[in-house]
Amino acid sequence: MPATSCYACGAALRIDGPVGRRRTCPECDADLHSCMNCRHHDESSPHACREPHADNVVDKEAGNSCELFQMGDGASRRRGSQGAAARAQLAALFGEAAPRAEAPRDALEALFQKKGK
Repeated sequence: MPATSCYACGAALRIDGPVGRRRTCPECDADLHSCMNCRHHDESSPHACREPHADNVVDKEAGNSCELFQMGDGASRRRGSQGAAARAQLAALFGEAAPRAEAPRDALEALFQKKGK
């Protein structure tokens, strides 16, 4: 059985058989039959799905009734988790210090800071 995990919380899931439309994560109670947990989900594809015959689902995180759903590794799609980890690994590869996570407010103030102050 391939490794699967919940998109919402990242919990490892042990699923035997198909995922029902109303099935939820035992850890966080998020819908498992959602686009974000589907192996066909791809942000770069039309309607964010690699299946050309799939209906367009507006809320990708909510449970749906797509007949083409196949459980995938949802945690690999969690927002923000991959980018920061990849940058830290890249910095470590070249012997640099890991980049500091800058607060959005600090970045905005630095962008619009008046010169000559």
